[in-house]
Amino acid sequence: MATQEKRLTTEWTQITDGTQDATIQVLGGVIYLRDSPTKPLDTEKGHVIDDWVSVSPPQQAWVRSTWGITNIVVT
Repeated sequence: MATQEKRLTTEWTQITDGTQDATIQVLGGVIYLRDSPTKPLDTEKGHVIDDWVSVSPPQQAWVRSTWGITNIVVT
């Protein structure tokens, strides 16, 4: 996966589909990270991440900002 910058809101965004590795760096702020085969509900929370995290198959990673806008870098 090439490095990508993403601007997260409180809407769930899929990062991996379960077939690839990814490293996520949070650039200020806090995100929720959830492993799910489908888009989580808006009311669902996840692991609270404020720094670096790596995911690998078979995880299907979804992320969202805990509040407002949060920028991340994904590789």
